[in-house]
Amino acid sequence: MTTDRPNRLRFPDRGSSRDEIRAALAERQAHDVAPHGERNFRPNYYVDDETLALIDEVSAKVAEQNVLYAGSSYPSLKQIEAELVEMGLDLFHAPVDAGGTVTTGGSESNFLALKTARDRAAAMRPQPSPCEVVLAHTAHPSFEKAAHLLGVTTRRATASVDFHADVATMAGLISPRTIMMVGSAPPAAYGQTDPIAELAALAARHDIWFHVDSCMGGFFLPFAKALGEPIPDFDFRVPGVWSLSADLHKFGYAPKGASLLLLADRRNLAYQEYRFEDWPWGLYATTGFAGSRPAAPIVAAWSVLRHLGRAGYERVTARTLAVKKRLIAGIRAIPGLDVVGRPDAAHFFVCSPELDVYAIEEELTRRGWALARARLPDSFQVWPGVPHETSADAFLADMAAAAALVRARGLRAEDRGAVYTR
Repeated sequence: MTTDRPNRLRFPDRGSSRDEIRAALAERQAHDVAPHGERNFRPNYYVDDETLALIDEVSAKVAEQNVLYAGSSYPSLKQIEAELVEMGLDLFHAPVDAGGTVTTGGSESNFLALKTARDRAAAMRPQPSPCEVVLAHTAHPSFEKAAHLLGVTTRRATASVDFHADVATMAGLISPRTIMMVGSAPPAAYGQTDPIAELAALAARHDIWFHVDSCMGGFFLPFAKALGEPIPDFDFRVPGVWSLSADLHKFGYAPKGASLLLLADRRNLAYQEYRFEDWPWGLYATTGFAGSRPAAPIVAAWSVLRHLGRAGYERVTARTLAVKKRLIAGIRAIPGLDVVGRPDAAHFFVCSPELDVYAIEEELTRRGWALARARLPDSFQVWPGVPHETSADAFLADMAAAAALVRARGLRAEDRGAVYTR
C-alpha cells in the first residue's frame, strides 16, 4: 500500500525562519475576516487595544504551562481557577455552598452539566435507561452532542412561543426518565431570554435538575440589567436553578477558550469529576472532559476580569447597547425590514415579511459586510459591538440601499442555506 498522494503537503525537511513563518501565515490569512473589524457583524468581542495587549502579555507568560498539572507543578493556576470561579459565583448570586469549574468553552460546560445531572440521578434515584433531557426548540446544539456522547435521549420542543422557550410544551415532554431541563439566557437563536423562573419552577415540581445556559449572555446581561435594561432574573437568585454556564471568552472578553460551569451545591462536583487509578502511574482525576489544557485562556480571563471590574464591564456594555439600539431603530425605519423578537443580548436578527432577506444579506456581503444567516424565520444576524460605533451609519445606509434594490428588482437569493458553524 502506498502512502503517496498527488499534491499532498510534505512534512518539512528543514525548519523555516521566523520571517518565512510570518509570510506563510499572512498568505493564509489574506481572506480572513478581521475579528474586530468595523465591517464584521459576525460574533466578535472587543473592549479596546489596551485589553488586547494585556491578553497577549499574560498569555505569553504561561504559554508552556499545562493546567492538568496545576496541583503539582503550577499552584498559581489552581489559585487563579479558584478565583475565577469565586468571581463568577459572586456575579451570579450563588448560594454560600456553591462551587464550580473553569472549562474550555460553552460546549464543555453544557456537556459537564448534563454529565453531572446524569451521574447524580443514577446515584440518587436509579431508573431504566436511557434517561432524558428536555430542551427548548432554541436550545444550543451542544446539548444534543453531549446527550449523544453520554447516552442520554433528548426531548426537544418543536416550536418556540414569542421567540423563546415554550413552557407548556416542555412540561408535556417531562417523563419518569427526565433527569434535566435546560433554559437559555439567552439562546443563540433570537437572543431573547427564556422564562427562566417558570422553567425552574416546573423543574422543581418534578425534582429535576435545571440548568441555565448563559454562555451567550452571562457576562452581558448582569451589566445590562445594572444599566437599567429590563433583563429578567436568570441566575441563582431564581429558586430551582441547579447550575449555570457562562462563557468567559464571549462577553467576558477573554480569548478562546474559557468558560465557567457553576453549581448551586458544590457537593455535586463529585458527580462531575472523572477518576481512574487502575494503571501504573497513579490517580488520574479531572473535573472536565479535557486532560491537558492550556493555561493562557484561564490566566487571560482572570486578568481581564480584574482589569475591567464591574465598572469596566458596565462601560463597554453601555457602548454596545448604544450601538445595538441605534442599529435596531435604523433597521426598523427601513421599509420592509424588522427585528426578530425582543433580544436581550447584544446580537439580534433582521427579518422581512415582504422581501427576500437572504438577497439583502447577499447584497450586503458584496458591499463588504460580514454577516451570518439564520432560519425560522429567514433572517440574518447582526452582532454589534464597540468597533461598530464608527461604522453603524454606513451599515444602515448600505442596508437601506440593499433593501431598495431587492424590492425594485424582485431579487431572490442565489443560495438559500443557513449555517451556524462548520
